[in-house]
Amino acid sequence: MQSVVLLLTIFDDLFMNSSDVSVAQPDQPETPPRTPREKKLVREVRAAIGIAALACILTILGSIEAQREIQESRSDLQKQLAELDAASRQARALAGQAQNATLDIETRLSNLDGRITDTQTQQTALAALYRDLSINKEYAVLAEVEQAVAIANQELLLAGDVRLAIRAMENAERRLERVDRSGLQGIRRIVDQDLRRLRALPVVDLSGMSLKLENLANSADTLPLAASARPSVAPKTKEQKPEGFWSSLSNRFLTELGQAVRIQRTEGASLPPLAPDQTFFLRQNLRLRLLTARQALLSHDEATYRGDLRLASRWLESWYDMHDRAVQKTAESLHQLIDAPSSIALPDVSSSLNAIRDLQTTHASGHLK
Repeated sequence: MQSVVLLLTIFDDLFMNSSDVSVAQPDQPETPPRTPREKKLVREVRAAIGIAALACILTILGSIEAQREIQESRSDLQKQLAELDAASRQARALAGQAQNATLDIETRLSNLDGRITDTQTQQTALAALYRDLSINKEYAVLAEVEQAVAIANQELLLAGDVRLAIRAMENAERRLERVDRSGLQGIRRIVDQDLRRLRALPVVDLSGMSLKLENLANSADTLPLAASARPSVAPKTKEQKPEGFWSSLSNRFLTELGQAVRIQRTEGASLPPLAPDQTFFLRQNLRLRLLTARQALLSHDEATYRGDLRLASRWLESWYDMHDRAVQKTAESLHQLIDAPSSIALPDVSSSLNAIRDLQTTHASGHLK
């Protein structure tokens, strides 16, 4: 600013002096007047000097303005740099926060990956456990069904009891129905087929027949023999007349003599009398024959069963009192047992049993693999 003021002062003095040239100075001697050419030349020089001074002033002013603008630009630039620095610091702070957040997220992701790995491991273990439980459950079901079918097969082969075999097969079928698994459908079909075949068989009451034979054997010791039977005496319908002493004594003697000596007519071949010990053995032999027939019935030995029953019936008709009601009922029961069917062609359920065992073997080999 001081240079500008100096230039303005010089410019003012220059033009002020140019305007006062013609004024006479009291202290100076008079100079001769200038010619027009000189005046013109002076004016031109002054104009050139003024123009140069003006140019300098304008240049200075321009430089000053430019410096002011540069200063303002510098201030703006400094402000912008400060703002940028603040923004940079804020960005660095945000970047630090973002980095911390990223580290936190990475840590969480790492923890999450660890948890996912643990979850996958647990899921794999649970799947294996579920598979093992499922396989063990199928093993348990197959074991129960195998036991029921084996019981049915034993009842058919050993006892010939169709009803117990049907019950055992029904238990196996119900157990398979409670476990709805596709791998057991083939077993269910085979068990159902064997159960239908058993239900289609005619019913033979082996248990009832065996119980009847046991009751007959137990009652054999109480049946009266024909040798110990007394003939029925028709009561006398004659009028009783008063008798004397000798007449009454003779009648009583004759009555006792008639009871001591008995005449009895038997139909068919005459049998020799039995001693008391032979009577015991006869009763025991009849009882043993009935028990042997019962054992043959349970063993499905039809020839022995019917032979023993026929022999027991013949002994009953030959040696026992057929007029007695108990003997008659026993003989009637024996004839009913002889005429009743004692055995039928029993099927086996080995197909179901073999299918179950094959499936168990297949599951066991697949589980070991």
